Parts: sequence; structure tokens; C-alpha cells
Amino acid sequence: MKVLLTLILLSSIGVYVYYSQSQDVNVGLMPPEFTLCGKVITFEDAEYVEIRSWLSENKSGWDIDWNTPIAGLLYSYPSYSIVVFPTGVHVGYKTDNGFTRLIKSKKHNLKTSCESVS
Repeated sequence: MKVLLTLILLSSIGVYVYYSQSQDVNVGLMPPEFTLCGKVITFEDAEYVEIRSWLSENKSGWDIDWNTPIAGLLYSYPSYSIVVFPTGVHVGYKTDNGFTRLIKSKKHNLKTSCESVS
């Protein structure tokens, strides 16, 4: 019984340590286009270039997000989404291992609503 409890405790600690470590966002999985404020944007559009550049410059130091969806400016694609809100950015994307949801709290100058998108 003690051995079983010890194994459960050690497994729990291992899972906690793994998931509490800082994560990297995979910018390489970004799709060729997003829907943003009702229109499709591609790598040729300023909004796409801006969010890709920001993610590339800030790809380290993300936390796994366990919370409900966050309100903000949504870049959507079936397998990849980005939500920009005033105090950070949320990224979710599909991988071979499931769906990754990451969040980064960081001050930024990105647009946070459709009204601010040109």
C-alpha cells in the first residue's frame, strides 16, 4: 500500500513539474491565413505579419492555459487560433498529440478589438 501511494505521489509531482514549466509556442504551425474581424487575411496582410512577428519574438515563456476562452481580438483558423487581449495573448493549435492551449501575460501594442483593426 505504501509503495502504491509513493508511486501515485511521485507521478503527480512529475506531471505537475512537467506542466508548470514554461512552454514555447510553435509559430511554424501557423496556417497560411486567418479569419480576422470577418475577413480573411494572409501572410501578405499587415495584420498577419504583425501577429506572426510578435509571436516569433515572444515564442518562449508561455504557460499552459487551463481556463475558459478569453475575450479579445480573434485570429481564427480551424487548427490554430490566437486571441489578443489587453494584458496578453492566448494561442491554441492542433498537434499530433492533441490541442495545445498556451497563454502569455505580457504588455504589448497589438490591436485588441475589431474597431482598432484597419
